[in-house]
Amino acid sequence: MVRGNKPRHKVAIVTAKDSFFVNGLKSKLLESGIEGVVAAPSIQAIDNAVNRQDPIIYFMGDEIFKRSSEEFLEGLRTMCLDYRRMLILIGDDAEYQQAIGTIPKSAIVEWFSRPVDIDNLLATLQKCYSGKVKVSGKKHILIVDDDTTFMRMMHEGLKDYYRINMLTSGKQAMLYLKDTRPDLILLDYEMPENNGVEVYNMLKDNSEYRDIPIIFLTGIQNKESVINAIDLNPEDYILKSVDRKQLVERLEDFFKKQSQRPDYVPNMGGSPSSMSPEMSEIDKLLAEMNMK
Repeated sequence: MVRGNKPRHKVAIVTAKDSFFVNGLKSKLLESGIEGVVAAPSIQAIDNAVNRQDPIIYFMGDEIFKRSSEEFLEGLRTMCLDYRRMLILIGDDAEYQQAIGTIPKSAIVEWFSRPVDIDNLLATLQKCYSGKVKVSGKKHILIVDDDTTFMRMMHEGLKDYYRINMLTSGKQAMLYLKDTRPDLILLDYEMPENNGVEVYNMLKDNSEYRDIPIIFLTGIQNKESVINAIDLNPEDYILKSVDRKQLVERLEDFFKKQSQRPDYVPNMGGSPSSMSPEMSEIDKLLAEMNMK
């Protein structure tokens, strides 16, 4: 137990009401060298309690279903996506489902149902302090599709969760990738010129760009097209008829699994790391496509 020594770390414990559990958690944290600072469910209260590098534990309760909590959840989403804050949730399944309706699952470090396994919670906090939790902020998705109406619908459904860019051709995508590396490409399987399969193969055959994850989008719902797409081994294959909730769930499952891989490195934005001084790899691919 830490006695008489200043705690090494801090964590914000966000709760609308004091409780026996919260007081017990503070004591357990202090034994591990962590100061638990209780804060009301408001962004200002959290900022006053801890620094930006400190984790946040949100102890959800009945207040999460009140109208005022919706604004707070939106504030938490901004903290996680724009400021890369580390968020841990404690609550029952209904409360968790309410939370991930606003905050992307991939932006949440961990969720603990009640009764909480304190040892696992402490282990999660230690990962936060050790740098083992890889916080990447708002994910960047590039949508490549010749159907502009469909892309606008996708943008409207995903804009609160991700940074979205939209392009209408393989050529535009290649040019875009010269300067920017997205976290994921949603690629139309069928396009009239340089279709998705051609673009996919060119990127996956090139060492500079093959690590960019690609999910196919298609409006064709027949067995042959599904088999052909799966045989290419993309990250996933999504029908354009999917509803917004299912789409977000699929994307969040992908990003969550990706972040848990030992070799995962968060995308901090910017251009590809290595470009040939004479001709970039994308320039070579564009030349192959006879687009220049």
